[in-house]
Amino acid sequence: MIAHGVRGRSWLVVFGVLGLVGSLLAVGAGPAGGVEGEADNEAVYSACVGAALDSAGLVDVVGTFAEDAVNCLAHFGVTRGRTATTYDPGSPVSRWQMALFLSRAAGPAGIALPANPAAVFTDIGGLFEEARTAVNQMAALDIMPALRGTSFGPDTAVSRAQMALMLDSFLVAAEKGAGLGLGALGADTDALADVAPDDEVFDDIANVTRGEYSAIRRMFELGVARGTADDRFSPGGLVTRAQMAVFITRMLAHTVARPRGITLQAADTSATEGDSVDLVVSVRDSDLLPLPDALVDVFSSTSADDAFGEDGRCSVDDVSAVGGSGVCEISLGDQTTDPSGDLELSTESLDASTTLWAWTGDNGDRYDADDMVGASIAIAVSKAGTKLRVTDDMPEGATAAEFGERVV
Repeated sequence: MIAHGVRGRSWLVVFGVLGLVGSLLAVGAGPAGGVEGEADNEAVYSACVGAALDSAGLVDVVGTFAEDAVNCLAHFGVTRGRTATTYDPGSPVSRWQMALFLSRAAGPAGIALPANPAAVFTDIGGLFEEARTAVNQMAALDIMPALRGTSFGPDTAVSRAQMALMLDSFLVAAEKGAGLGLGALGADTDALADVAPDDEVFDDIANVTRGEYSAIRRMFELGVARGTADDRFSPGGLVTRAQMAVFITRMLAHTVARPRGITLQAADTSATEGDSVDLVVSVRDSDLLPLPDALVDVFSSTSADDAFGEDGRCSVDDVSAVGGSGVCEISLGDQTTDPSGDLELSTESLDASTTLWAWTGDNGDRYDADDMVGASIAIAVSKAGTKLRVTDDMPEGATAAEFGERVV
């Protein structure tokens, strides 16, 4: 800031404080809108949590960017690896492989596959039965149509532009999940039409097909597909098996696909004192299908070490119910999952860092940390700022600055 003449220190400080306060108040003052160059509809919650991240024993992805994604797809039965211990992450994905991956992902994502799809292709006779069925199912659902005429092109490698189009079509057919992203737009199949892509992100997609162009832009906004550089999508680049795993898991986050058993996720694992946090509890059966109307007990403690006694039972004085009619016990007054097997709720305002637990069972069951299977998550809570301290670089004791002198 430049002082226009000799001014007192108090004027400088007051002006600086008001400017800082004004800038702080301006943050988030208006409604959220699309931000150029950013994914505006990313999924808040994930398909790859809890048991879905357990190792699948595929040693050639350990330590790579795709490790969690590959383990997640193995949990959902989407991939079984090239062998019992390898995944082959660097190989390109062919169209028949992509059809197989997507057909296996369909069930957890709420897509009903046709049992006896019409056989319309003349070039898939060399595939094994599951692959042939998958190809015909994806064609019947308009997720993967013919490459040309009656040819599917099963061995043709999938490009990044084609991958975006396939995932876009898959999401149209899928049941949308909890949270922002597509969930906030509604569970109807037209929700994708409400995603407003940025006008200018990638400079190299002008020559793709109209469908690929729209799909690339939507998949970017949904956080499913990112560019190879800030302004490059590389639409003609081939998709490797590792990249495919990452793309599919990001896509599944927008659907009802969640791991077996019960999972608990928070919209944010950090908060400011006085804030509340949105949560979602998901319950799936052993076949990864949603369990509607499941009784769910959610409780919290600001001292996780003191939450349970030596017998594994809740320490009543150190835990609190989050919704529901009781704490650490399943009762008919507890909240229940919706038809998609999810329960969305919020904490009360948080005053300190808090751990939350969620579990399900039969009416009358009591939680025992030693043998009950549940899910937990920790929320870090920081103190809210109440004062501003303003300092400057003027000499100690100085009360004014000379004309033209810069004061920080």
